[in-house]
Amino acid sequence: MRRDTGYLAGTAALLLCALLAACENPKVARLRADKAALEARLQHYSALVLAMDSAGIAAMFAPDGELVNPSRPPVHGRAAIEKFYAGFSDFHVLSNVDVLEGTTVDGDTAEQLGTYRQSIRLPDGKLFEAKGRFEIAWVRDRSGTWLFTQVATFPEK
Repeated sequence: MRRDTGYLAGTAALLLCALLAACENPKVARLRADKAALEARLQHYSALVLAMDSAGIAAMFAPDGELVNPSRPPVHGRAAIEKFYAGFSDFHVLSNVDVLEGTTVDGDTAEQLGTYRQSIRLPDGKLFEAKGRFEIAWVRDRSGTWLFTQVATFPEK
């Protein structure tokens, strides 16, 4: 029984393509996993901001992490960051939307850029809309958890 060599070559090529598609470069797979983990951490941060969970927000920072905004001095360290956010306990965040524009990963460090928009009820009951850009620097700790080393916000005027 004679087989068509064109048929066999085509079948072999199809199998090879299927095998190659199933074999992902480990570096690409790691990068994809890191980006997904960072996006999940950013969503967790957004949820903590909605809840105004100052302790939870501070725990997302590396021990020497900082919060930066051009309109005030930087806030350094978890305890200071928690105290800073606790100072807004009378504010009610009605919505917090972070739009990620890009994530860059380099080993155990990463950076995210994007925009934010918040709707906040002030202690006097008035509504306030805050929006602007953010830049976040991350570090992966020994346990594999991504932590903020710096969160910088640049409000629109």
